[in-house]
Amino acid sequence: MERGLLISVDGVEGSGRTLHVEALKKWLEDMGYVVTTMGLQTSQLMSEPLSEVKRNIVFQRFTLFLAYATDLTDQAENVIRPSIKSGFIVIADGYANTLKAWALTRKLNHAWVDGVLSVLPKPDISISLISPPTVIVRRIIKKRGFLDPLTSAVDLCINEDLFHSFLRYVNKFQSNLTALTDGSGTVFRTNKTFDQTNKEIISYVEGFLKR
Repeated sequence: MERGLLISVDGVEGSGRTLHVEALKKWLEDMGYVVTTMGLQTSQLMSEPLSEVKRNIVFQRFTLFLAYATDLTDQAENVIRPSIKSGFIVIADGYANTLKAWALTRKLNHAWVDGVLSVLPKPDISISLISPPTVIVRRIIKKRGFLDPLTSAVDLCINEDLFHSFLRYVNKFQSNLTALTDGSGTVFRTNKTFDQTNKEIISYVEGFLKR
C-alpha cells in the first residue's frame, strides 16, 4: 500500500471505542500493515492543558471545544499526515465526529463547528460505536466504580441528578453521532458480545481494504 489511510472510530465514553481500536490495530498488524494510533486528548501539545481545564467546572464550552480542536489539529499535522504519507494506517480513537457530537449536544452552532474542524483530514473509513445509555453507564461505573462528575458531562448536569442527566446526555450525544455518520460511515452497536462487534468491524474494514 503506497499511501496509508485514516480510520476513525468515534463514540461516547463507555461505547467500547478504545477496546475496539486496540483489537482492530492488532488484526491489521497481524495482516502485515504498519499501524499507529492517535485520538482525542493525546497530542503532546494539548493533552496536559486539556486535563487541567476539564477540571474547571465553569470552563467555557466554546473554549474547551477549541482546545479539543487544537489537540486534533496538532495530531493531524504531526501524526496523521506524516504517517499516511509513509504508508501507515492511522486509527483515531475518537476523531472529528466524536468532537462534533460533543459540541452539538452542547448546542454549539453546527456550521461553525464544521468550519473549525474542516482543516482535519477526512477519514477513509468512518466507524461509530453506540450502545443503550444504560449499558454505557454500567460500563463506566464498572470501570471506575462511580460516575465522575468532573468528566461525565458535568457542564450539562449542574443542579440535576447526575445519573439521569448523564443518561439524557448519552442519548442526545449518540443521536447526534448517528446523524453525523449517516452517508459517510457505518454505525456499529456494541451491546452485543465484544467478539461479535469486533468481527463485524473487521469484516467492514477488510471489505474496504480489498477494493
